[in-house]
Amino acid sequence: MKKSEPSLINLRQSWKFIVAEMLAIVFGVFLGVWVSGLAEDREVDRFVANSREVMLQELSDNYERIAKTRQYHLSLLPDVVAGRKALVAGEAVPQIAYRGLGAPLVTTAAYDTALSAGTFARVDPAEATRIANAYQQIANMRSVMEDYRLAVATSDREFLSLISTAFGDSLYAEDAAMTAIANVT
Repeated sequence: MKKSEPSLINLRQSWKFIVAEMLAIVFGVFLGVWVSGLAEDREVDRFVANSREVMLQELSDNYERIAKTRQYHLSLLPDVVAGRKALVAGEAVPQIAYRGLGAPLVTTAAYDTALSAGTFARVDPAEATRIANAYQQIANMRSVMEDYRLAVATSDREFLSLISTAFGDSLYAEDAAMTAIANVT
Protein backbone atom coordinates (compact mmCIF):
# COMPACT_ATOMS: atom_id res chain seq x y z
CA MET A 1 0.00 0.00 0.00
CA LYS A 2 2.84 2.32 0.50
CA LYS A 3 3.57 2.34 -3.21
CA SER A 4 0.02 3.40 -4.08
CA GLU A 5 0.06 6.32 -1.69
CA PRO A 6 2.92 8.17 -3.42
CA SER A 7 1.32 7.70 -6.81
CA LEU A 8 -1.97 9.08 -5.45
CA ILE A 9 -0.11 12.08 -4.06
CA ASN A 10 1.73 12.52 -7.35
CA LEU A 11 -1.57 12.31 -9.21
CA ARG A 12 -3.10 14.96 -6.95
CA GLN A 13 -0.05 17.19 -7.39
CA SER A 14 -0.12 16.62 -11.15
CA TRP A 15 -3.78 17.70 -11.35
CA LYS A 16 -3.05 20.77 -9.28
CA PHE A 17 -0.13 21.58 -11.55
CA ILE A 18 -2.20 21.01 -14.71
CA VAL A 19 -5.07 23.17 -13.43
CA ALA A 20 -2.64 25.90 -12.36
CA GLU A 21 -0.97 25.82 -15.79
CA MET A 22 -4.35 25.98 -17.56
CA LEU A 23 -5.40 28.94 -15.45
CA ALA A 24 -2.10 30.67 -16.16
CA ILE A 25 -2.50 30.08 -19.90
CA VAL A 26 -6.11 31.31 -19.92
CA PHE A 27 -5.11 34.36 -17.88
CA GLY A 28 -2.20 35.04 -20.23
CA VAL A 29 -4.44 34.80 -23.29
CA PHE A 30 -7.00 37.16 -21.77
CA LEU A 31 -4.25 39.56 -20.74
CA GLY A 32 -2.79 39.47 -24.26
CA VAL A 33 -6.18 40.14 -25.85
CA TRP A 34 -6.81 43.00 -23.43
CA VAL A 35 -3.39 44.60 -24.10
CA SER A 36 -3.90 44.17 -27.84
CA GLY A 37 -7.31 45.84 -27.57
CA LEU A 38 -5.79 48.74 -25.67
CA ALA A 39 -3.13 49.19 -28.33
CA GLU A 40 -5.75 49.07 -31.07
CA ASP A 41 -7.93 51.59 -29.21
CA ARG A 42 -4.95 53.94 -28.90
CA GLU A 43 -4.25 53.58 -32.61
CA VAL A 44 -7.89 54.32 -33.46
CA ASP A 45 -7.87 57.31 -31.08
CA ARG A 46 -4.74 58.65 -32.83
CA PHE A 47 -6.44 58.19 -36.21
CA VAL A 48 -9.58 59.98 -35.00
CA ALA A 49 -7.54 62.86 -33.56
CA ASN A 50 -5.52 63.13 -36.77
CA SER A 51 -8.70 62.99 -38.90
CA ARG A 52 -10.23 65.73 -36.78
CA GLU A 53 -7.17 67.96 -37.16
CA VAL A 54 -7.07 67.40 -40.93
CA MET A 55 -10.79 68.24 -41.20
CA LEU A 56 -10.31 71.41 -39.17
CA GLN A 57 -7.43 72.44 -41.43
CA GLU A 58 -9.49 71.63 -44.51
CA LEU A 59 -12.38 73.71 -43.16
CA SER A 60 -10.02 76.58 -42.38
CA ASP A 61 -8.63 76.46 -45.92
CA ASN A 62 -12.16 76.32 -47.32
CA TYR A 63 -13.12 79.33 -45.21
CA GLU A 64 -10.31 81.36 -46.79
CA ARG A 65 -11.33 80.29 -50.30
CA ILE A 66 -14.98 81.14 -49.68
CA ALA A 67 -14.02 84.51 -48.16
CA LYS A 68 -11.96 85.34 -51.24
CA THR A 69 -14.83 84.41 -53.56
CA ARG A 70 -17.23 86.36 -51.39
CA GLN A 71 -15.05 89.47 -51.70
CA TYR A 72 -15.17 89.12 -55.47
CA HIS A 73 -18.96 88.77 -55.41
CA LEU A 74 -19.33 91.75 -53.08
CA SER A 75 -17.11 93.87 -55.34
CA LEU A 76 -19.45 93.11 -58.25
CA LEU A 77 -22.62 93.82 -56.30
CA PRO A 78 -22.73 97.63 -56.94
CA ASP A 79 -22.32 97.05 -60.69
CA VAL A 80 -25.02 94.38 -60.67
CA VAL A 81 -27.41 96.67 -58.77
CA ALA A 82 -26.68 99.57 -61.15
CA GLY A 83 -27.16 97.32 -64.16
CA ARG A 84 -30.44 95.99 -62.78
CA LYS A 85 -31.69 99.55 -62.12
CA ALA A 86 -30.75 100.58 -65.67
CA LEU A 87 -32.53 97.54 -67.07
CA VAL A 88 -35.70 98.29 -65.12
CA ALA A 89 -35.57 101.98 -66.12
CA GLY A 90 -35.08 101.08 -69.78
CA GLU A 91 -31.68 102.79 -69.88
CA ALA A 92 -28.45 101.53 -71.39
CA VAL A 93 -26.98 98.78 -69.27
CA PRO A 94 -23.36 99.45 -68.22
CA GLN A 95 -20.75 96.78 -68.88
CA ILE A 96 -19.95 94.60 -65.90
CA ALA A 97 -16.50 93.05 -65.48
CA TYR A 98 -17.93 89.64 -64.68
CA ARG A 99 -15.72 86.57 -64.39
CA GLY A 100 -18.41 84.10 -63.42
CA LEU A 101 -20.43 82.99 -60.47
CA GLY A 102 -18.81 79.61 -59.92
CA ALA A 103 -18.26 78.23 -56.46
CA PRO A 104 -14.82 78.54 -54.88
CA LEU A 105 -12.57 75.53 -55.11
CA VAL A 106 -13.36 73.93 -51.78
CA THR A 107 -12.23 70.46 -50.72
CA THR A 108 -14.01 67.73 -48.82
CA ALA A 109 -11.48 64.89 -48.98
CA ALA A 110 -10.79 64.82 -45.22
CA TYR A 111 -14.51 64.78 -44.45
CA ASP A 112 -15.18 62.04 -47.00
CA THR A 113 -12.34 59.96 -45.55
CA ALA A 114 -13.61 60.47 -41.99
CA LEU A 115 -17.11 59.41 -43.04
CA SER A 116 -15.92 56.26 -44.77
CA ALA A 117 -13.65 55.35 -41.84
CA GLY A 118 -16.41 55.76 -39.25
CA THR A 119 -14.47 58.49 -37.46
CA PHE A 120 -17.59 60.29 -36.27
CA ALA A 121 -18.56 57.35 -34.07
CA ARG A 122 -15.67 58.33 -31.79
CA VAL A 123 -16.06 62.11 -31.94
CA ASP A 124 -18.15 64.12 -29.50
CA PRO A 125 -21.66 64.13 -31.02
CA ALA A 126 -22.03 67.91 -30.75
CA GLU A 127 -18.72 68.47 -32.54
CA ALA A 128 -19.54 65.83 -35.17
CA THR A 129 -22.83 67.64 -35.83
CA ARG A 130 -21.08 71.01 -36.23
CA ILE A 131 -18.51 69.51 -38.61
CA ALA A 132 -21.18 67.75 -40.67
CA ASN A 133 -23.24 70.95 -40.77
CA ALA A 134 -20.25 72.95 -42.04
CA TYR A 135 -19.65 70.49 -44.85
CA GLN A 136 -23.37 70.42 -45.67
CA GLN A 137 -23.40 74.21 -45.93
CA ILE A 138 -20.39 74.02 -48.26
CA ALA A 139 -22.27 71.50 -50.41
CA ASN A 140 -25.36 73.75 -50.42
CA MET A 141 -23.26 76.75 -51.45
CA ARG A 142 -21.67 74.81 -54.30
CA SER A 143 -25.09 73.59 -55.43
CA VAL A 144 -26.64 77.09 -55.42
CA MET A 145 -23.74 78.57 -57.35
CA GLU A 146 -23.64 75.72 -59.86
CA ASP A 147 -27.39 76.01 -60.50
CA TYR A 148 -27.08 79.74 -61.21
CA ARG A 149 -23.90 79.35 -63.21
CA LEU A 150 -25.72 76.99 -65.54
CA ALA A 151 -28.85 79.14 -65.69
CA VAL A 152 -27.28 82.54 -66.41
CA ALA A 153 -27.77 83.38 -70.08
CA THR A 154 -25.34 85.31 -72.21
CA SER A 155 -27.54 88.27 -73.14
CA ASP A 156 -27.30 91.30 -70.87
CA ARG A 157 -31.05 91.50 -70.38
CA GLU A 158 -31.43 87.87 -69.28
CA PHE A 159 -28.19 88.03 -67.33
CA LEU A 160 -29.26 91.06 -65.28
CA SER A 161 -32.74 89.71 -64.66
CA LEU A 162 -31.32 86.55 -63.09
CA ILE A 163 -27.96 87.64 -61.70
CA SER A 164 -29.34 89.85 -58.94
CA THR A 165 -31.22 86.86 -57.52
CA ALA A 166 -28.20 84.65 -58.09
CA PHE A 167 -25.95 87.09 -56.26
CA GLY A 168 -28.34 87.33 -53.34
CA ASP A 169 -28.65 83.56 -53.03
CA SER A 170 -24.91 83.06 -53.53
CA LEU A 171 -23.97 85.63 -50.92
CA TYR A 172 -26.42 84.05 -48.50
CA ALA A 173 -25.02 80.57 -49.20
CA GLU A 174 -21.45 81.83 -48.77
CA ASP A 175 -22.39 83.49 -45.49
CA ALA A 176 -24.10 80.33 -44.23
CA ALA A 177 -21.06 78.22 -45.14
CA MET A 178 -18.61 80.65 -43.51
CA THR A 179 -20.75 80.85 -40.36
CA ALA A 180 -20.97 77.05 -40.12
CA ILE A 181 -17.21 76.73 -40.59
CA ALA A 182 -16.57 79.41 -37.96
CA ASN A 183 -18.73 77.43 -35.52
CA VAL A 184 -16.30 74.52 -35.91
CA THR A 185 -12.95 76.23 -36.19
